[in-house]
Amino acid sequence: MNPIKRRKHILDELEKFGEVTVVKLSETLKVTSETIRRDLSSLESEGQITKIHGGAVIKQVVQEDAFGARINTHREEKMAIGKVAAAMVSEHDTLFIDSCTTNLILAEQLPSFAFSVITNSALIADKIKEHNLLARVYVLGGEYDYHFRANLGVSVCQQINAIHADICFIGAGGISPQHGVLVKSFDEAYVAQAMITMSKKSVILADHSKFGQDGVMCIATLKEVDHIITDSGFKTTGYTQPDFAGKLRVAE
Repeated sequence: MNPIKRRKHILDELEKFGEVTVVKLSETLKVTSETIRRDLSSLESEGQITKIHGGAVIKQVVQEDAFGARINTHREEKMAIGKVAAAMVSEHDTLFIDSCTTNLILAEQLPSFAFSVITNSALIADKIKEHNLLARVYVLGGEYDYHFRANLGVSVCQQINAIHADICFIGAGGISPQHGVLVKSFDEAYVAQAMITMSKKSVILADHSKFGQDGVMCIATLKEVDHIITDSGFKTTGYTQPDFAGKLRVAE
């Protein structure tokens, strides 16, 4: 396939899904990752897309606040997931909460007693304190990424590696029995991996639309997580609960 047709395919995929990954495009178009990256660089120079770690998004989506759009997607499902996740928290627990829209909704639903939260999202920190002044909330410092509304990078991971938590709540960009839990950004992945490693219990929050989706990096296999919480729309995904080794909890 020549470069013009490849780039048209990339734009068509962005129109459908809002985001593409180098890995998936390379497999679909049967070209090297380097070729795809050159195509993405060319499209970005033309002002048609914005490159992100491991892929690209439509430029217009970023300008119109992709995070704000994501938080309203499947909001009711995320509310149901958040309610189940919040019930897992006990008084005086120490929690890691990474930056994703489902976790931002979880932050509104956490119980009104004393616990500690370590997060890389100022939005999540603010939402928790808005609803619970008893909670102690710490924001991890690092390079601020506007697309993810989060602090990311090596310094964030170094801080996480010095803390032991009871539970971590982690968002997913994609999830399947074969590939485990995937995210859309390498920097996002490193933070999530560190939180999982430093927690006694790891909980993945993923609405039904994430099942079967691709990502740029696996943050954990099914064996490495304790619980996966999703919504009742899971019944439409083609998967069954046994596919996820008994770790799946479906919020009704």
